[in-house]
Amino acid sequence: MALRLVEHSRVSPPLSSSPRPSLPFTMFDIPWLNLGPVERLFFFRFPHSTSHFLDVHLPILKSSLSITLELFYPLAGSYRCSPENRFEIHYSDGDAVSLTVNESLDLDFHDIAGHHARSVDKLLLLVPNLPISPDSQPLLALQLTLFPGQGLCLALTVHHAACDGFSSIHFVKYWAAACRAAGSLPPSLPPPPFLDRSVIADPRGVYWKLSEIFRSPKTSWENPITRRGNSGGMACATFTLGAPQIARLKQLAQEGKPEFHCSTFVVACAYAWVCHVKSLGFDEDRVAYLLFPMDWRQRIRPRIPPNYFGNCLGSACQAKKRVSEIIGEDGVLVACEAIGKCIEDQPDDVSESMERLFPLVREAALHQALSLAGSPKLRVYETDFGWGKPEKVEVTSIRETGAISMAESREELGGVEIGVVLPFRQMDEFSKQFSIRSKLLGI
Repeated sequence: MALRLVEHSRVSPPLSSSPRPSLPFTMFDIPWLNLGPVERLFFFRFPHSTSHFLDVHLPILKSSLSITLELFYPLAGSYRCSPENRFEIHYSDGDAVSLTVNESLDLDFHDIAGHHARSVDKLLLLVPNLPISPDSQPLLALQLTLFPGQGLCLALTVHHAACDGFSSIHFVKYWAAACRAAGSLPPSLPPPPFLDRSVIADPRGVYWKLSEIFRSPKTSWENPITRRGNSGGMACATFTLGAPQIARLKQLAQEGKPEFHCSTFVVACAYAWVCHVKSLGFDEDRVAYLLFPMDWRQRIRPRIPPNYFGNCLGSACQAKKRVSEIIGEDGVLVACEAIGKCIEDQPDDVSESMERLFPLVREAALHQALSLAGSPKLRVYETDFGWGKPEKVEVTSIRETGAISMAESREELGGVEIGVVLPFRQMDEFSKQFSIRSKLLGI
């Protein structure tokens, strides 16, 4: 056994004198109903014994988690179909979040928290299981794995229908701040979540249109990429583009070309897309697809509070180019332009954009599209429970969809980390292409 179970408990919000209201789903939540949950792992240095953690740190973690769930109570609940036939997140007193504490018996913290290629199966030992229920679906599970004298891993499994990455990281940072204050509520806490779903305007009834598509057996909503199932033989690795490389890519992408949206996200996606296509060995005559969700937090009108809790990712951007165009010497620059223009071409009207979602995803599913998870804007390395910033943050759920993950660089302001899961042989090719492209572009 690689792990030993130390404790399993369930943590609830404090009891309330009045019922906590259910949160109705919006048009942004529906597309995530049948997709797998998001698994995010935070690795921290922790040079102490298991008994020290259990005696000193675990009680504070639990009390601060309970305090945090008082405000983020939907995460302790479940989603269901309401009597009015509308999906909602429902909470009843006594609902709780599963918290498992394990001790590693033979895993090396420095190995498993590294950037190099590691077996996905090792990482999955650290991921909490979120039971699947068609009637009342839990939304969050937590697991702590201790590596005595070395470090610890805090892992979350969050159902995407509950919230997007911005909201889940908001929850984690709030919990971390309460934990640093020994389980109390310091004045420096992040703003509490804004739970009023009525701020998401839906004058054209897009929620009901998407809901009908989701419920229809003829047009069932499926994962955009065929699920991989068994993770055996799969490797997980992280690649970094530094701030000078990002700046140079932006400069090259716009030299002598019409101006288009060219952000850090665009150039990092383009670089990873080209390396990914090359590693898979696609035929040069086929079309390569890149699919990623649009964040409407800053785009939607009327504006919503920045601390809104839920999903604001929904409509999709779909870039596509012939393989021969993006694996050539200037392939990264071609990919930058395709992605940038795709973003610029998005309609300003959220309803129009959301109504285009299902056809785009179905088209992408037929062509093995590369998809994206995470964002450098989440600032995951700013998470501090009192043990310092994470040594590494990993997203393992990308193994299910063939996606890549993105986060800000831990070591360098303006840099980007790119997480990849591939069979070991293809991972070797991805790593090779990552180095080759850097030399070709002189970055």
